[in-house]
Amino acid sequence: MSLFPEQFLQRLDAIIPAEDGKDVLASLSPKEQWSVRINLLKAAKSTVLDILRKNQIPFQEHPVFDEVLTVSAQERQRLLQSDLIKEGKVYFQNLSSIAAVKILDPKPGEAVLDLCAAPGSKTSLIAAMMNSQGRIVAIEPVPSRFYKLKSVLGILGVINVECKRFDGRRYRPKDLLFDKVLVDAPCSSEGRFDTNDPETFAYWSLRKIKEMQKKQKGLLLRGCQLLKPGGTLVYSTCTFAPEENEGVIDWVLRKMDGAVHPEHIQITGAPVYPALKEWKNKKYNSLVSACARIRPDRLWDAFFIAKLQRL
Repeated sequence: MSLFPEQFLQRLDAIIPAEDGKDVLASLSPKEQWSVRINLLKAAKSTVLDILRKNQIPFQEHPVFDEVLTVSAQERQRLLQSDLIKEGKVYFQNLSSIAAVKILDPKPGEAVLDLCAAPGSKTSLIAAMMNSQGRIVAIEPVPSRFYKLKSVLGILGVINVECKRFDGRRYRPKDLLFDKVLVDAPCSSEGRFDTNDPETFAYWSLRKIKEMQKKQKGLLLRGCQLLKPGGTLVYSTCTFAPEENEGVIDWVLRKMDGAVHPEHIQITGAPVYPALKEWKNKKYNSLVSACARIRPDRLWDAFFIAKLQRL
């Protein structure tokens, strides 16, 4: 018998393809495999691989993300105590989180806004993909998370970032629009529920989903407004809830009145399934089908990703 709330399970049955239901529930438990990203701001891939081999730490190279390795849960514990972690040469980051930044595709010399930046996983990957060339503005309103963000970016050697303690919904820079915007929004975190840790789902409720949706709408609208014409915004969450995913994209398409357009997303190697066309008798804009859902498995977290272009 599952410990998860019955209402959550009923909703999940209506969201996930029937043939995947058991596998999804099985994935919501401690992972046996972990992805670790080589931080190219601090070390070359060849250097890290040599160190791992010298210390007899088994790993596998990821077939799609060149700077990513996978290790067992046991080897993860060894790595967490290693100089590679302490010196910021490697960083544990889930494949779904990495995929969101790869889809954003930040380039050297661009101006990039990370509107929900803590703890810095995606911000640091953005910096690495930009080769520290260009400008990153990283926003985080919560003091403890803000200082965690600054600490992580310092350890990982990110130098082209301005950290601002601010509510992203109210961020109004003077005379500045961005080439790329990432809105990795706070959410109900259903994709991170853990059968072994009741605290991960103790506060789940439909009220919580509604509360998160309100924040998400404000953040996404602000992000769209701060995009240059032709610019790209990626919106992501780690939850299954359609209200926080397709529902938010459907809302912003109406709010922006044709000024943003969803682009089709393809994530090579990821266990994806289609975005929902409707939920609770509400049909979504047909353009929402361009978005992608990632089904959780032994390596990938549950994720929703949307890519919007400013027209």
